Amino acid sequence: MLQWSALPVATGLILTGHTWWGVGLIIAATFVMGYGILSGRTSMFGPVVRTMKEADGRNDGVWLTIDDGPHPDTTPRLLDVLEREGAVATFFLIGSRAEINAELVREIQRRGHGIANHTQTHPSASFWILGARSMWREIAFAQVTLENITHQRPKWFRAPVGHYNIQTHPVAKTLGLRIASWTCRGYDTVRTDVPKILATLKKGLKPGAVIVIHDVTPVCVEVLEGTLRMLKEAGLKTRLPEPGGAPR
Repeated sequence: MLQWSALPVATGLILTGHTWWGVGLIIAATFVMGYGILSGRTSMFGPVVRTMKEADGRNDGVWLTIDDGPHPDTTPRLLDVLEREGAVATFFLIGSRAEINAELVREIQRRGHGIANHTQTHPSASFWILGARSMWREIAFAQVTLENITHQRPKWFRAPVGHYNIQTHPVAKTLGLRIASWTCRGYDTVRTDVPKILATLKKGLKPGAVIVIHDVTPVCVEVLEGTLRMLKEAGLKTRLPEPGGAPR
């Protein structure tokens, strides 16, 4: 995939004998596009929310987000930890998992947490290359699934692994979704060493941070407990972006 505006220029250079300039431009454009797809935090393709600004002047809030649920073995335990610690989070849910755990989705909602769109099937290996039709199916089907269960339309979307492409923003905008990224993550889907996960997360813990951790991992409960402990030590509070905060 290329930066399409660069392609005709590169072609013109090649056709007029400036082959290496043209090839170099193609390579550079491919690198830029690849960065936009894989970085997970760039606004190259459209607005991406990375921080939360407190709407009421407070400066001690963070947005805690939990991806990849729901799952009957782990999600109830996460909910219990959040309730015990008086914390709130937004759960970015996979539609296909929500369908078979609908009551668990409603339990998340009943306990006062946010519910957001994390695609219908979570195609983490291929989401970044999906065309418009497949992109629409993944996001729109999840939107319908979650709305049918909760009777509320999700306002937020996050792509699998945070890999967006030029199709993602138009689909999200049409569905009335804002795209959320993150300020800090601990790579807890590929690590099982909880102290290392928490040490990585801690580097980004500050007012306005958007924190991403994951459900359905062997260490998800420990990671959540450790994250909440670090937030308490730092004097930070978990808050949802609506109505108390305005992400930017």
